Amino acid sequence: MNQDKQRKFKRATAIKVHINQLISGKYVKDDVNNYLETELGVSLSRARILGTIVGKWMPNTQNAVKSDRTPQASIIIDDGTETIRVKTWKEDIKMLDDHEMGDVVDIIGRVRQYENEIYITPEIIRKIEDPNWELVRELEIIEFMERIKSSTKFQARSVKPQETGIHDSSELVADQNKKGIFKDKIVELINNLDKGNGVSSNQLKKLADIPEVDFQDVLMELINEGTIYQPNPGKYRIL
Repeated sequence: MNQDKQRKFKRATAIKVHINQLISGKYVKDDVNNYLETELGVSLSRARILGTIVGKWMPNTQNAVKSDRTPQASIIIDDGTETIRVKTWKEDIKMLDDHEMGDVVDIIGRVRQYENEIYITPEIIRKIEDPNWELVRELEIIEFMERIKSSTKFQARSVKPQETGIHDSSELVADQNKKGIFKDKIVELINNLDKGNGVSSNQLKKLADIPEVDFQDVLMELINEGTIYQPNPGKYRIL
């Protein structure tokens, strides 16, 4: 695999998808990367899904101590399109402690495959209290899919993407990856600079060195995702 593809997945953004897009995708594993190729042609190594916990399995603590096998726990998520297993091991098992059957959760994690089963190893699991977020996520996924489909349609007509203002799927994913890097930078700055009162927008803008249009978009996305909030106008803190 070439160096461009290697860099592509080094700090990949978690793409918001329906579970059926993961289940129907083709898992690719080589010496450099593990990733999933969806039916729409979008390659992803990390995914973000939102759905309801319809199954949960936790190891028996006493049996785990006696067993030589690595402790494992899992939940099953249903988003209305399909179900997928979210699996944890060892110290990561505690991520599932506060989540029960019926909870609606937002999950960011890496896509993996074992014995032909596509599953997710979670990095973040957040319980969703406001049901409106399910509608917001649905609209976000539909919008992204429509952009991908439009891109594919225009390519089939041999129209250059720059002539239509539509980018191909790799460019759309690259744009999400760029935003993911910007988000990481903003979150890291807030973590390092916040002394309890939040970090000012001007300070973040100066230190992040992000183009103005991207800076404002990234702040809004982080707020909408519930990653950061404004305790006071112009100040930002990690939620």
